[in-house]
Parts: sequence; structure tokens; C-alpha cells
Amino acid sequence: MPRMRILTASEQETFDRPPVFDHRERKQYFSLPKGLMDIATTLRSPISQIGFLLMCGYFKATKRFYLPQDFHKRDIEAVARILTLQNVNFTADGYPKQTRARHQKFILDFYGFAPFNEKAKTSIAVEVSTMTRAHLKPKLIFDRCVDFLIQQRTQVPTVRSLTDIIR
Repeated sequence: MPRMRILTASEQETFDRPPVFDHRERKQYFSLPKGLMDIATTLRSPISQIGFLLMCGYFKATKRFYLPQDFHKRDIEAVARILTLQNVNFTADGYPKQTRARHQKFILDFYGFAPFNEKAKTSIAVEVSTMTRAHLKPKLIFDRCVDFLIQQRTQVPTVRSLTDIIR
């Protein structure tokens, strides 16, 4: 039996990649509060500083976290300029998973969001069951799940996490 398709492959890829900002949006989302800038400047390596601010800006825009190999080159350059760092070669390998996890916790705490955990999965499953009883289309359910998580101040997970719950 074929699996239900909620989003197309290109929609899934777009959702799981950081947003593409124009100049104004880059300025808006990477202009961060002093508290986050202070945390960034106390980090040891320039790569950690850049990675932290990129995750802050992307989270501010979408309430999601992304993999460092997906960070956009123009955003990396913009954040390096904000930090007045020159000749820094940001690499995904230089920004380890443990460091990213610690930075994600700082960001979630700063913005007052909860991580997407078992409790969040349970609450979203209840919402999904309510929406399916109303015979909503799967894509609409997906979009409403994202809105519900943001409203509940919970981190938005990957496409796969949400689609598995909906299925």
C-alpha cells in the first residue's frame, strides 16, 4: 500500500532547508538582542560564534533549527561581518553536534520555547486526530500543526517528524 504523500519532494526540501533571505530580511533576522550577542561573543571559536548567530537568526525567522551544511553562504558572510570576523572559513565539520545541541538549548531558553519532545508529540497527535475527524486535507493538517506548535511555543521539527505523526 503506498504511503500518503503530504508534501511534494520540493516542498519537503524547502521546509527542511534554511530560508533564503534577501538583504532586508538578513538584516532583520540577524539583528539580534544584546543577550544573544553577548553569548555569541563569549564563545571560543569563530566557527561556533558564526554557527550560533546563524541558528539564532534562522530560529527567529522560522522557529526551527537546521543542519550547518545547509547554512547559506551569504548568511555566513553577513554574520561574520556582524561579528567583525575576517577570513573565517565556516565548515559544517567545525561546528560539532554537541556544540549545536548546547546552542539550541540556549536559543530555546532565550526565546521561551520548549524542545520538540515526547510531550509535544502527544499534544500534536491529539490535534491531528481532531483535524482528521473534521476531514481536513493532509497538507492543511501539516500547516496547522506548524502553526499550533508555534502558538504553543514549541520548536518546529523536521518534515519527517510531522508527517509521521499525521500518517
